[in-house]
Amino acid sequence: MHVQRFLGSAWASVHGPKDPQKLLVSLLESGFHGLAASPGPRPVAWSELSAAAHDLPIRYSCVRAGNPLADQTALSSWCSASDGDRELAHRAIKEAISCAQVIGSEVVVLDLGVVGVTGEVAAEDVAEPNFEWTHERAHALLARRNVARDAFVDRACRELFGVIKLFPDMHFCVSQSRSLRSILDLAAMRDIVEDLGGRRLGYWHDAGICARREQILGEPQGEWLESFGNRLLGMTLGDASGDGLYLPPGSGGVDYGLCATYVPRTGTAFPVVLELDLAVAPGEMAGMRSCLDKYAL
Repeated sequence: MHVQRFLGSAWASVHGPKDPQKLLVSLLESGFHGLAASPGPRPVAWSELSAAAHDLPIRYSCVRAGNPLADQTALSSWCSASDGDRELAHRAIKEAISCAQVIGSEVVVLDLGVVGVTGEVAAEDVAEPNFEWTHERAHALLARRNVARDAFVDRACRELFGVIKLFPDMHFCVSQSRSLRSILDLAAMRDIVEDLGGRRLGYWHDAGICARREQILGEPQGEWLESFGNRLLGMTLGDASGDGLYLPPGSGGVDYGLCATYVPRTGTAFPVVLELDLAVAPGEMAGMRSCLDKYAL
């Protein structure tokens, strides 16, 4: 089992050195092979980072098209019935592909967005602050989601077909959304895989979101890996609990031993990404590395 560990750029852009070369050197000194790119709270000059990496053994595991630290992103409306809303998502996906081309990555991770529901939504983020997700609250929202679920899954299939056809050199993965209105659940993933047939679509496992879905919905986090491990191209390993999402590894409900069993035993190095909430202090890095080292992740 051989993994390469990457750091999420959203956290690194805030807590890391501002100078591109110093940032990359700090990553190597901390045991990371490079960055996982994504939108974040602070813009990143990817062309400058790419130039600064010229003489360094830096890699980029993937580009995540949506900001993982935000409960709503441009991709939230990707499968909306509104042409204008979908155009915002298309623009974000094209920006992610452009970023991947600049930094030399072939993997783009997509969030399929959310199912539209009628009426107001009090909360939907699995990490909603100061909100207690009870069984009743969660399943009431899921029931509202399921009313329009089929139409949104159908649009997701069409949108994925289009982007895969338009950019055949890219490896597209889908991953879970922070929202309980997410289009992507286990059943939707099975429907999408069946609809796309032999077209290349990968799965990127977000361990923290899967752990929160288990805590809130009773949905076993291992079922995602069991069902789609044959499509697995990478993992995001920030932890999760009722206190939040993308917490330090070992502080929440993520089953790292389970994750480790799905790392491919042969082939090229497998990318794992440490995605962190901005509130996580840099001083916790040594402990986080020790936890991941324990599981060879």
